[in-house]
Amino acid sequence: MRIIFILIFLVSNFIISQLNNQTDFRSALTGESTNFGTSFFYNQPNKVILGSAYLFDEWDNDGEIQTLTGERFLVRNINLNISRNAFEAKINDNDSIFSFTFNNIKQILINGKSYKNYFYNEDNRVYELIYSGSDFTFLKGFSVKLVTGSGNPMVNRSNDKYVKKESYFIRSVENNMIESFKLSKRSFNKLFENSSLDVKRILAFIDSSNLSYKDENDVIKILEFAFGN
Repeated sequence: MRIIFILIFLVSNFIISQLNNQTDFRSALTGESTNFGTSFFYNQPNKVILGSAYLFDEWDNDGEIQTLTGERFLVRNINLNISRNAFEAKINDNDSIFSFTFNNIKQILINGKSYKNYFYNEDNRVYELIYSGSDFTFLKGFSVKLVTGSGNPMVNRSNDKYVKKESYFIRSVENNMIESFKLSKRSFNKLFENSSLDVKRILAFIDSSNLSYKDENDVIKILEFAFGN
């Protein structure tokens, strides 16, 4: 698998010169022609908005973009814009942003976590892969809502604020159906019915290991035990 390093100082001038047009990192470095997204300038809002529509609080994240053709792009200063369902990379200090599309991208790795884009039931969303099994994939989705501020002192919310939320989903390997999943004992017990292990054995493992259905790391251990064989 060929690794292509995307060095910010090599491509920044190219991206700035291609504002508002489709930009291809690969063509910038190798002369080939596959589109990966667009670049634009980010304009700071005039009023104060608390929080952020981005997944990560900071931009100093290293990402690896894996394409459908087996190539890997290394990108710095990458973040997920939840409201746009798009990964974006800061190009320089002048608020220049490159927004990636998933047209030719298989997945994106950031801080050791894998992210994929799935389209289902008229909904196009980026998910974090929590667990991948032979029959299903356990996913985490993200949403963000802008809550309007209020002049009422009793509300104690004078500024607008972004509120982020995480939700969990099950994606079937057989039919690609994506369904919402609650981190509850009842939901997991229903899921365990599809395991080759006896449900009582799984529950005994959870109890003896003092695992929680609400803790994501514990959930991974539970799924690996129940469906890893």
